[in-house]
Amino acid sequence: MRKNIKYIIISVIAVSSFTVLLLFNFVIIPKLQSNIIQGIDNNREKQFEVKNITLFIDYSGVKENEIFENINLTNYKTTAYHALLNCCDLVVIDYGWGIYVKEINGVGVGWIYSVNEDPPPNIPSNYFYLMDNDTVEWTHV
Repeated sequence: MRKNIKYIIISVIAVSSFTVLLLFNFVIIPKLQSNIIQGIDNNREKQFEVKNITLFIDYSGVKENEIFENINLTNYKTTAYHALLNCCDLVVIDYGWGIYVKEINGVGVGWIYSVNEDPPPNIPSNYFYLMDNDTVEWTHV
């Protein structure tokens, strides 16, 4: 009888764990992604093409800073991340809800971005849509 109770308890724990896993994957994560996307400024809608983007890489003294001008992005790949991807060698981690830039051109860990000298946005760079003539600055901190 005690063996049966033990197996019943293990089965209940397994079913509960599986239920929590399903709930997390299909309810919690999609809502988190939805909140990130809704947090984007309405003036920054996804566009097919943006022109004349300037990208500034501030290595904070680790190596000489770089600037890339007159960047054109197309095919709806028009985010701050895509501007960087277009010009630099990157090491990134994709968490599913956003991309974390780990390394730019061999300089690693500790990168933040800003657009048009505004404070850094509170959304991942792969969700921050650019507009014509924007300036994106990536800074090693």
